[in-house]
Order: sequence, then C-alpha cells, then structure tokens
Amino acid sequence: MLKTPLGDIILQIDNKSISYNAISAICDKTCKDLDGRYYICISFVPDGKKHEITCFINNYLPSENDSIESGESLELKSFYAKSYKLSIGMEGESGYFSDGSRISTTYDYDNEYTENGAKYIILAETTTDRYIFGIAWINRVNEENDLQTWFGADPTLILENPSSSLGP
Repeated sequence: MLKTPLGDIILQIDNKSISYNAISAICDKTCKDLDGRYYICISFVPDGKKHEITCFINNYLPSENDSIESGESLELKSFYAKSYKLSIGMEGESGYFSDGSRISTTYDYDNEYTENGAKYIILAETTTDRYIFGIAWINRVNEENDLQTWFGADPTLILENPSSSLGP
C-alpha cells in the first residue's frame, strides 16, 4: 500500500479493494521538487460488462482548493491539505456530446472523478486491458512548484522515460 502525506492510496475494482504494486518513478526536470512520484499499473481483462477501477486517498477530507487539472489525453485531480499537494492522473479523455456520443475517439473507456480520487470506467465495448494511475505529491507546495505534481502524475509521461519500468 502506498502511504502519502494525505493518506493511504486504495485501489478498488467494482468497490472491492485490491492489492497492487506502486512503482517509484524518477523525478525529471519537469518535477524535480516532488517528494513522491509513483505509478500503479492495473491489468484487467474486460468481459463485456461495465466495471470501475478506482484509486482514492483513504480518509481524505476534501478541501476547497481541490481541483480538476486535465490536459490533452490526461484526466487529473489535485488534492490539498496544509502545505501538501497530491495529484492522481489517468490517461483518457472524458465527456459526452449533447447527442449522447462520446467525446473520445481514442479511448474505449471513460474517466470520472470522486471527492477523494479518480476512476476508470470500463464500458461494455472496452477492449483495453491495462490502466495506469500516476500519483505525485509535494510536501511544501508554492506558486513556483505547484505545476510539478501535474507533470509527475501524468501516466503518459512515464512511457517517455526509459529509466522507469511499469512491470508486467
């Protein structure tokens, strides 16, 4: 279990807690001041039914500063407590048009945010079988280093860093 300054990170599939390996990642020039940078890779074989893979901070009390900080192919939520900032990132593009069609043509799953985390929504038509959460935090956040958790928790950036490994 990954322990962070804001609380333990819990992973669940369909509201049932699962064990996982948190993989430490190198803090590069985009996030050199981070105190923690990890990736969690979950393998899940879709079965034609809807499922949820959730990553959340256990016992976290939401702050008025918590915010969604998405980007291109990135769904990310940041959490604040005292001088700490923690971000949880997922690869994806969420949302639907007014006619009910999905915004994303790249991803065959959805993403959602919760008060204390984020989740992948596996749809009936999903064929993707690997889901990555990026988790990054900084103990003394300020205006100059606030953006570093955004870079650190972006799961797409780990794929560009050959010195890090996602494992099986």
